Amino acid sequence: MNYDQMKSVAGPQVLIVGAGITGLLIAQGLKKAGVGYTIFDAETPGISRPREWTLGIHWSIPILEKLLPTDLSNRLFEAQCDPGLVTGPDHTIELRNSENGDVLKTISTPNLKRVSRKKLRTLCAEGIEVLWEKTLDDITYESDEGLTAHFADGSTYYGDVLVGADGPKSKVREILLGTEKARSTPLDIVYNMSIVKYGDAKKALFLNSGHPQNYFGYNPNGIFSFLAIQDKPDSDKPETWSFQVGSSWLGQRDTSLSNEERIARVKRAASQLSEPFRSANLWMPDDTIINIDPIAYWVPMPFENHQGRITLCGDAAHPLPPHRGQGLNHCILDASNFVAAVARLKIEQGKKDVFIADYTKEMIKRGTEEVNLSLNTALTVHDWAVFTESPLMKYGITKMS
Repeated sequence: MNYDQMKSVAGPQVLIVGAGITGLLIAQGLKKAGVGYTIFDAETPGISRPREWTLGIHWSIPILEKLLPTDLSNRLFEAQCDPGLVTGPDHTIELRNSENGDVLKTISTPNLKRVSRKKLRTLCAEGIEVLWEKTLDDITYESDEGLTAHFADGSTYYGDVLVGADGPKSKVREILLGTEKARSTPLDIVYNMSIVKYGDAKKALFLNSGHPQNYFGYNPNGIFSFLAIQDKPDSDKPETWSFQVGSSWLGQRDTSLSNEERIARVKRAASQLSEPFRSANLWMPDDTIINIDPIAYWVPMPFENHQGRITLCGDAAHPLPPHRGQGLNHCILDASNFVAAVARLKIEQGKKDVFIADYTKEMIKRGTEEVNLSLNTALTVHDWAVFTESPLMKYGITKMS
């Protein structure tokens, strides 16, 4: 049996670089489609990614449910910040003036799920064997239309297609485009984020009373505020609940600040806010960790896909600011579209250059549009004079393409 005959039986072998949510979704989709894959990640499990935050899934929910195997799709509620919450077609979120509490806009968000990053990643990892502690070093291309991934530990792996799902600072993107072209652009935005457990039932109930999932606040003084339930380990014991509390404003990050100084700065900014944003910040215990997260973006650009042998997916393809809430949704769509393209390769041999190129072209076009919208949103939500004309106020959180 020659090479082409073997491929028609076995189908393509896909190398997935990155075992975050996007990479794991690709692996689940390929496994469901009967396509071979190997998935790698540079981290050491349980050590490299201790951070937690929440993510909103809205227009991509039907895509996610179709991408996952039925048993995992039926258990998506387990990844929710509040596993017992059921949202429906009439579900909405409110954008509030955090100076006086007025509702600025109500956005329709049918069936919105707010999930824990850790819980969703754990769910998506079920049944997937990840090769850990694999740091990508280089990629070489073979004469038989395949490619080889070279890792820092000296190991090499051969495949037909490689997809970079290795996050905003993607090594795959750097290999494809070079360091300068692949480098993301930082924004002068101070973004404070923390996971807070108040340990007080009355406080937790108050902060969760206005909306079961999240609050968004915008202020004439240029402060963006965010509050979301992060975990409800016991719905009957509010003192066990945790919240994600965030705020941002225009300015340069000062990483030299101590955590004590960060807390003091956040509380000073929050003292002028309306509820629940004011109390969510002022009630933070003194041992709360305030992370000052870098906000950056990268506008997708065409790259050499080596006859359909390599592409990008998710945050590796279009890292964007979080202020329009689109990141995970586009990652899910990318993963679904990539899996569909590879599944076609299993049926229609010899068209890798067409199917992967088509996937990449659509992803770049859609990703470019969303990065620019999210960039515009990240700037205008901090500028009250133009906030009403921001993409968020005009379009909400809908998918544009």
